[in-house]
Amino acid sequence: MSELFVDAARDWIAERRAVGRTISTETAKAYRGDIASWQRYLEAQTGASVRVQDLTSPVIKAALAEMNNAGLAPASRRRLVTTLRGLCRYLVLESRLPTDPTAAIQAPRAPARLPVAFTDGQISALLETAKTEDPQARPAAPLLDVAIVLILAAGGLRASEAAGLRALDYRPGDEPSLRVVGKGRKARTVPLDPGVAAQIDTYLPWRAERLPEQSDSSPLLIRPDGRALTRDTISYRVNRLYARAGIAKPEGEAAHALRHTYAVSMVDVGVPISEVQQLLGHESIATTGIYLKASATHLRAASAAPSAARLLASKLT
Repeated sequence: MSELFVDAARDWIAERRAVGRTISTETAKAYRGDIASWQRYLEAQTGASVRVQDLTSPVIKAALAEMNNAGLAPASRRRLVTTLRGLCRYLVLESRLPTDPTAAIQAPRAPARLPVAFTDGQISALLETAKTEDPQARPAAPLLDVAIVLILAAGGLRASEAAGLRALDYRPGDEPSLRVVGKGRKARTVPLDPGVAAQIDTYLPWRAERLPEQSDSSPLLIRPDGRALTRDTISYRVNRLYARAGIAKPEGEAAHALRHTYAVSMVDVGVPISEVQQLLGHESIATTGIYLKASATHLRAASAAPSAARLLASKLT
């Protein structure tokens, strides 16, 4: 009997987690979601449980066509192709598949989209909102919400990185910083503004009341009930803040727009792109380079604002 697609995929994810480029729990979860999507669309083509032998270019292309007809965004289809390509390459290396059926398949092009960066006024409104109790929260936790916004917007962390912070990762003092473990388990140090550190210091007594048995390995960010925050919980709380502050949620992951804002602000004030790369934890400087374009757009928008235009006009008369 030939091998089931889901069984082969399970082996691939386990292998990725065990050796080589170790992946995080969140990445493994995302892979499983992609595999479930592929199984659904492939089974629509085969009419039965998908087996490794069903992974052929015609079947995969037909499944991609169905994804397109179903309205899946190009970026989503691109991610799904990337996941399947990784699985097929693994199966070829393991001699469980004779050739890679994805080799001749081109991933859909994701539309070029510059990162969204919030204005100073929007960040200020977000912080003011975070400082006030959410009437729908039970219980409200304004100190936690402020800490989340500052760690994301003034530290440039991903939501998953913020959720993974431990008590020992926050380093107060004259030169406060966060030790951040990012993708590929690579650690980096992110310096913090003293004002940001002061807000985190204000949050810590609230945390201590809800986490009496603390250690250096205890989570830095916790829920009001003492449990560790997850990436999804952080995204939910940030979404609530957007709604309460009257700020339109940008496309993509809610919390990531705050990381974009951090990166664009770094470029705006002249931080070298190589240093921005280190602060963000990007493996390739090409990934960071998009913020150069985003920053130029950000500055042009500011120069075109009516108040700025009036100011320039008054200087010339």
